[in-house]
Amino acid sequence: MAGSKLCRWSSLPPDIIHLISTKLPDLLDRVRVRAVCKTWRSSVSVSDPSPRFPWFLSDKVNWDGEILYYSLSSKKTYKIHCQQQRLAYFLGTAGRFIFCCQNSYPDSVALLNPLNGLEFSLPAPKDFEVLGVASNPLQEDIVAVFGSEQCTYSMWMAFMRPGEEDWEILSWWTHYKRGVCLYHEGLFYINDYGVDTLIEDAMTGELVAHIPSPKSCCLSSQHMLVACGAILLIFKNNATDRLEDFGFDIYQLDEASSNYQWVKIRSIGNQVLFLNYTGGFSVQDSVLPGFKGNCIYFPDYDSLSNRILCRHDLENGTTEALPNFWGGRGTWIIPNLD
Repeated sequence: MAGSKLCRWSSLPPDIIHLISTKLPDLLDRVRVRAVCKTWRSSVSVSDPSPRFPWFLSDKVNWDGEILYYSLSSKKTYKIHCQQQRLAYFLGTAGRFIFCCQNSYPDSVALLNPLNGLEFSLPAPKDFEVLGVASNPLQEDIVAVFGSEQCTYSMWMAFMRPGEEDWEILSWWTHYKRGVCLYHEGLFYINDYGVDTLIEDAMTGELVAHIPSPKSCCLSSQHMLVACGAILLIFKNNATDRLEDFGFDIYQLDEASSNYQWVKIRSIGNQVLFLNYTGGFSVQDSVLPGFKGNCIYFPDYDSLSNRILCRHDLENGTTEALPNFWGGRGTWIIPNLD
């Protein structure tokens, strides 16, 4: 308009800047806003409980000290710098941290937040190969991992609280390619595919329940996670390498009585699931503006054996590959600078 004056962005009131920042879907967008000037830095907090879209983070630090991540909000791949190159391999998420090590038989094990460099060293498990993380990624007071004894099929789970000096270990016997487990609220849930499901008290090792495991046709992978307090067992089925043939069988653990049992469900309602190696986490669609509930995000391969990221809609049974993915291994995380 004639005679009107343009307002400088830096002169906007702090409450307006703060309001704008809460609408930014990606955590690094807020970091960039804070870097504009002192006023903006004091007006924007990276700890606000505003939407934090999950990232798919590469599973290792490259030689340049960089980590790739895929942003769901922009559908693009970015790089962040990580100073902890010695902790090169990421095995999964534990709370706001990543469980990382030097190699499969780690001499150095730690919990690391790659965004701010915060690190907690952990005692290295001895004589076992760490295969993955069994912790509920949204629960931070316990670190739980699972793995196998060298040269055997003996599987084990270990857990500890940060600050403790050693791991508490439970073991069971299964074929490692069939085993999947989860730690949640003091219990270990162990599923030996097609055989049985064990529920054990993590502190005492006491067997709480022993029930049959469900089966699924054309099994590609299995995952166990917590969604709104419920334990879900998810079977990913690939009849072929074509996206249109991907499907999921989902079971919810009925714990209402002493007779535990798996119940097949057709819908996860307003939940959005993010599947990692054998686990994952769920987020309500209301927390992710623009996202549709009853969907699953997961890594896989296309018909040419290229790594892809996918979204499966349980309502209509369709699967689509996400664009601009770098094509590597990784893990879903919820970025956090706290």
